[in-house]
Amino acid sequence: MTSPARRAARRHEDEIGRVLAIHHDRPGPRTVIGFAAAWVLMSALTFIAPGETALLAIVPTLAFLVILGGILVMLSGERLIVCERGLLIGSVAPFLTPYVLRYDQIAPGTIVPISGGIRRYHRQTGLAPMPSSRIAWWSRRGISLVGPSTGEARGRRRRSAASRDAGFPWLVGTRAPAEQAAAEIARAAGAAGFVDLARSTASAPPRVLSGEPRDAPQQLPGVAVVRRG
Repeated sequence: MTSPARRAARRHEDEIGRVLAIHHDRPGPRTVIGFAAAWVLMSALTFIAPGETALLAIVPTLAFLVILGGILVMLSGERLIVCERGLLIGSVAPFLTPYVLRYDQIAPGTIVPISGGIRRYHRQTGLAPMPSSRIAWWSRRGISLVGPSTGEARGRRRRSAASRDAGFPWLVGTRAPAEQAAAEIARAAGAAGFVDLARSTASAPPRVLSGEPRDAPQQLPGVAVVRRG
């Protein structure tokens, strides 16, 4: 059976080619256990004042299971899909589609692997969370890059003013080592003829974000820092 990620990629195969690698950032065991504990607690509360029939007592429990399970499925859909001529970034959960970033839209030198401290990104840049920031509370590592706006990545022409730089900041989490994802992107970009992008990505060392704006130019090249105050 074809995975949702491959089905999503197949829709854009004419533009960015075949899938070469798929990275996910699914919730970890503690998050799953937390959701399970929430379901148990909410179900237990329904039995404090159960319905007049067994069915009325069970229905709320099943409803909580569907709601919490649906939320967990939606949160589990985030992917970084490396293709021959570009990337897919975003969720492949039901009713959602990832963004398309061709390699010719990505600024060379801005793809960097983040091996730790990825949740300090917004504090370090001053940027508010936006659709191009694909991380959650469990994210630890991932990839930062500068590319097209979210509107352009959806095939629309309008540009967003969310970034003060010439490009648009993107951030995506990965469960696997970030340097592995960066190496796969570098190989794909090189094979597609984007030599500068491939060379700069392959030579980018992994970094742990400090959360300090003064470190942003070195740790997050190309990403504009919004000064506060």
